[in-house]
Amino acid sequence: MNYTEDASFGQAIDMSFPPRLSPGARLVAITLVAWIVIGIFVPWHTLGEGASDPVSIALVVWGWLLWIAVAIALLVPSPLSATVVHAISPLAVVCAALAVDAPSLFASLVALIVLRSAVLMDYMVQGGAYGQEQRFALRTPVPFMAPAVLAWALLMVSVFGSTFFLATQQWWIGTPLLALAAVALRIIPQRLHRLSRRWLVIVPSGVVVHDHLVLAETVMSPRNKIASLAVAETHSESADFTGGVLGPRLAIELREPDKIVLSKITARTLGTTEALHVRSFHIAPRRINAARAALNL
Repeated sequence: MNYTEDASFGQAIDMSFPPRLSPGARLVAITLVAWIVIGIFVPWHTLGEGASDPVSIALVVWGWLLWIAVAIALLVPSPLSATVVHAISPLAVVCAALAVDAPSLFASLVALIVLRSAVLMDYMVQGGAYGQEQRFALRTPVPFMAPAVLAWALLMVSVFGSTFFLATQQWWIGTPLLALAAVALRIIPQRLHRLSRRWLVIVPSGVVVHDHLVLAETVMSPRNKIASLAVAETHSESADFTGGVLGPRLAIELREPDKIVLSKITARTLGTTEALHVRSFHIAPRRINAARAALNL
């Protein structure tokens, strides 16, 4: 492995060839390969065989539009990209299963599993980071999982249902579905995107909790005000800002109480006021140990 020293900063730089990929970049590469396999076998073309011309055209257009959207999202990681791949990747599994296309089904399942890994999610949200930020995605609260799945299903059924019913000139059901799709497209995508915009940020000066699902305002805790950092199994007497997750969480204890403003839904769930003064609180990064090591208290 070859290294050289940067003359201006005196830092060791990895000059090995080919350059080493980060774990997140490796997972993106794996997903891209799987996605290319889907693009080669094009299960949406298979589904269109034997269908009427309007339905076949709709399948082909939707299939390639969604395939291209995921490909671009993988090449340009960001929180928005995370929302795009999470919303579309299950459709690839459904499409491949309906087409009875084994290679596409295997590739879509690989993509679906890899895209939900904690390492890849951190890589996606890090794509939108500024300066020296190091972002760690937060786990989805359990109470929000079922509503998110139902909202996603409603969006998919209304959008694609209206497309195919109108393509077959079944106006009596296609038109109401189109109206429902118009409403769903205005509301649901931004709600689903909020799940991808939840992260713990480690910066040289301290930590920032960006979670507008659970918190009304971003929490900023300077490093010199953090007394301790530990992994806990239960929320104990600390304020629970995880939104309700199972398993371990990160316990942050402050040297003095700080004001935290909760979202309305969190305040109702906890049965408390929206503004709290807390000395310690819990959050739940997907990669707890990595986040704890990055803060290095």
